[in-house]
Amino acid sequence: MKAAVVREFGAEDVLRYEDMPDPAPGPGEVLVRVRAAGINRGDLGRRMGTYTAGVQLPFVIGWDIAGTVESLGPGVDGPAPGTRVVALIPHGGYAELAVAPANQTVPLPESVSFEQAAALPVAYLTAWYALKHQGRMQPGETCLVQAAASGVGVGGIQIAKAMGARVFTTASSDEKLALGKRLGADVLINYTTTDFVEVVQKETGGKGVDVVLESVGGEVLTRSVAALAPFGRLISVGNSARSPAPTDLAQLLGKRISLSGFYLLVEKGIDKALTELVELVAAGTVDAVIDRTFPLAQTADAHRHVASRANLGKVLLIP
Repeated sequence: MKAAVVREFGAEDVLRYEDMPDPAPGPGEVLVRVRAAGINRGDLGRRMGTYTAGVQLPFVIGWDIAGTVESLGPGVDGPAPGTRVVALIPHGGYAELAVAPANQTVPLPESVSFEQAAALPVAYLTAWYALKHQGRMQPGETCLVQAAASGVGVGGIQIAKAMGARVFTTASSDEKLALGKRLGADVLINYTTTDFVEVVQKETGGKGVDVVLESVGGEVLTRSVAALAPFGRLISVGNSARSPAPTDLAQLLGKRISLSGFYLLVEKGIDKALTELVELVAAGTVDAVIDRTFPLAQTADAHRHVASRANLGKVLLIP
């Protein structure tokens, strides 16, 4: 099979399009012929060697895949070969074939394309779990989703709206904010020209928002704490700024705020949550927003595009 292989850590050019042996599914696994694979910001850290949990050189990056089942591992009774599926996998998605845990692989209806499905697992599941479970979002509450055009941002805006929230969102350009508006955000904030904390306080009558979905880290996380209402909940799902986030504990204590981190790959029940997301996409309630696709042979260019922060939604690879 062809794959984008990392044999050394470094810049985008370490991604080499080359032949690798076909993988074989083990117990509890299925083999998937990949039709589309998603790129996440964590993939850039894996390539650079700053986020290497669970991998050893050489390896193939990629958590999000959609395609058709090729074969089943020992003891696995489905999905049957030929079934269209989407899966969350530990690694290996940037390839023509990938092994997936059977319990994190779910069938796709014909109405959901491989490209739409490959946009969902990491970003949309992260937003889903963070808002529904850790954030305990309730209808009528307010939610601030940072980074409107990111994968988690586009998922978070829509999921918060589907849960009945009034949604605030931030971005660095009018183009990205226009995407947030199209997805249902109620209050749009260009953080390069406006203080988002001031806007939140004004729009909520000085109360602040009930929930913040935060993926940037650094100063953005610190300021997000200031935007929270009493008993507010902030869920940190990433640190794309790669910066520390000093937080005033007195602020947490005074407003009785909860601040929690989230890591998708240790969650249980992923198959059920992913099935629910696929159903929301099939029903038109959630839009799997795709910025653009790249051929697998151009994976290095795709990483450069994601690193530039120019994307509006998910970037995909097509084997």
